Amino acid sequence: MKKTCVLLLSLISINTWAIKLSDYSPFEYEPLFTNPVCENYKYDRPVFTVSGKNLIGKPQNVYCKPSDEAASVSRKNSPQYRIVEWVSDKNTKELYMAYLSFSAKNVVNALCSAVKSGVKLTMVLDGGEDPANPAINKDAEGLKKCGEKNQVNVTYRGSTSGLGYAHNKIMIVNPGAKTTKVLFSSGNMTGGTSINHENWNFITTSGESYFAQAHKCVIESMLEAGDTKANFTKALNACRSKIEAEPETDIQVFFSPVDGPMALVKVTESANKAKLIEAMSHRFSGQMAELFKKLLADKKPIKFILDDDIYWSVKRREDIGRNTSIEAFKLYRDLINPGMKTKFLQTNQNVFQLQHNKFMIFTFERGGAIFNGAGNFTTAAFTKNFENFYYITIPEVVEAYNTQYDLYYDKMATSEEDMPRDYILP
Repeated sequence: MKKTCVLLLSLISINTWAIKLSDYSPFEYEPLFTNPVCENYKYDRPVFTVSGKNLIGKPQNVYCKPSDEAASVSRKNSPQYRIVEWVSDKNTKELYMAYLSFSAKNVVNALCSAVKSGVKLTMVLDGGEDPANPAINKDAEGLKKCGEKNQVNVTYRGSTSGLGYAHNKIMIVNPGAKTTKVLFSSGNMTGGTSINHENWNFITTSGESYFAQAHKCVIESMLEAGDTKANFTKALNACRSKIEAEPETDIQVFFSPVDGPMALVKVTESANKAKLIEAMSHRFSGQMAELFKKLLADKKPIKFILDDDIYWSVKRREDIGRNTSIEAFKLYRDLINPGMKTKFLQTNQNVFQLQHNKFMIFTFERGGAIFNGAGNFTTAAFTKNFENFYYITIPEVVEAYNTQYDLYYDKMATSEEDMPRDYILP
């Protein structure tokens, strides 16, 4: 009898007992950062820093142009290289994708080839700010010509019935299969795969995991019931209630607008507990900015990296790039001027190259955690937009983000005193 019990237990998948994503088999988590490879762009006239030092040019591999894309994406550790690899894999049979925007040519070409080989593709994209005249994506619609009828399906969501942008950034390879791959990122499927400063998270897991099934739920709920917040909430919660696996403890998933309030609670709890917060964001306002204002008043050590569009928006008193002067003035008034340790990535406003990372690193007395995802740190991201956020305590992932943050803060970012005094671009 004893031998029989042991045999029966051995036949039960270890996945049945998993409470961490890292307990599942298979499991692989590869965080990648764009870290573009760019030319050294020099000034054609004398330029000085705020502190009076002479400047030769913009920081190399920070300020980039579209011509730098080829060198950036050809590396085997570049996010775009890995995306194309996943799409082109012979084992890829079906793809789900959800993005605000979609235009990366190498990815478009890889998807067309995959569709020609029989891969089924389902996409959810943002439809623009005018529901009566949705912004049709030509690259996505063009993929329909690569395969048979109904092999490629494109649906547009967002900006209806109180909803904001369809701002998710998710790709699922073989949803529902025994082995499922999930990609989530700060970047869109555009220049975000190449010359923007972004983070991309490539995860291979069991299709039995809550993580994999929840991502399948969110895209299918957007497709079937993404017309209103109420319908989407009902559909997503109904789908997730059918998942038998327990939510993992080492990577918690939050889908806005349904889970936005819970995500804010998680960030608040972690921020209050942390002995150090290191953060990056493209947009920063609303409830999240108010939280950091309070943390700063309580003498919480905070380091923050912003796009230099924020710096120039205040200095020139106008909107720069994708950032607004109103938001920039509030950041300076409430956080930067009161003493938050702040640096800037000097990106190329002329081509809308962005510091587009959105993540926080919480360092505790013991261990640490990452909060990241698709959404900017704004009120809309947690209350109106379709977004995907994550709270991660997997040690290797926390270590990778810490290493990358040190690279950004110590070598790539610029302190205010070392910023150019005048608005001159190479």
